[in-house]
Amino acid sequence: MLKHIKLLFISFVLLQLFGCPAAIIGGGAAGMSTAADRRTPGIILEDSNIELKSFARIQKLEGDIHTNVTSYNGHVLILGQVPNDKIKTKITDQIKELANVKSVVNELTIGPVSSLSARAEDTLITSNVKARFFKENKFSPFIVKVITENKAVYLMGILTEKEGKEAEDIAKNTSKVTKVVKLFEYSNK
Repeated sequence: MLKHIKLLFISFVLLQLFGCPAAIIGGGAAGMSTAADRRTPGIILEDSNIELKSFARIQKLEGDIHTNVTSYNGHVLILGQVPNDKIKTKITDQIKELANVKSVVNELTIGPVSSLSARAEDTLITSNVKARFFKENKFSPFIVKVITENKAVYLMGILTEKEGKEAEDIAKNTSKVTKVVKLFEYSNK
């Protein structure tokens, strides 16, 4: 078991090194979050593989593209900016082809890529939402994945309905958040 945890930790560290700034900031808690996560270690690893394979496919596309791909329990969220609908559709189709992808939510917008300052602000919002999860202490902060794009906060995880409502309320009441999108799987745990 310890060997599996070490392997997962190394996978998360590598993912964080190649991920977005928000992921890098949250990377220090990866080892602890793995232990508290409601996904199995195999699913966590598969989600990382889906993200890496998605990134590799998107890198081959031409154009001014900025994307963030997050997989949680096989459900994939795509955020960012692309130059046209053709590329947006192609990204969705390519990710749907990957093994173990259950669903794809494509929230890519058509237009110029976001500025570094806008991305930094999104990173700060993500950090603030996560910090409020810890402060409020209504559920384990490690069971909710927080992703922010253009001040809209996307929440993913396997939660009870009560936990989902609490997470949504905390995110909605965090400074500079303009919208909260819940992409939860609900359980009775």
